[in-house]
Amino acid sequence: MLLSFMKQMKQQIEAFKVWIFPSLVSILAMMIWNDVNEIKSDVKALMAQSNVDKTRIDNLERNVFKTQASAPIAPMEEPPITVRIADNREFAYVKLKKKSYEP
Repeated sequence: MLLSFMKQMKQQIEAFKVWIFPSLVSILAMMIWNDVNEIKSDVKALMAQSNVDKTRIDNLERNVFKTQASAPIAPMEEPPITVRIADNREFAYVKLKKKSYEP
């Protein structure tokens, strides 16, 4: 009696193992598929927002620099003033720089 009970339990455990493995694999596959689809939709939304942000930045650059699509041009530096001074009967040229009155 005990032997037949053990045999029956072993068969039920084997049947459970055969049934549970494909079920777990299917559930895992569905979870992965759901995550992949969510990531795809998030990437699409981020790409759309990135394009909107890029357009806004381009428009702001055009407004600030008053150009169509070129980069801003740095202001040119003025050459220093050259003054001739006498020192012990010899003349020397000294380059003076303009003072900037920036706060």
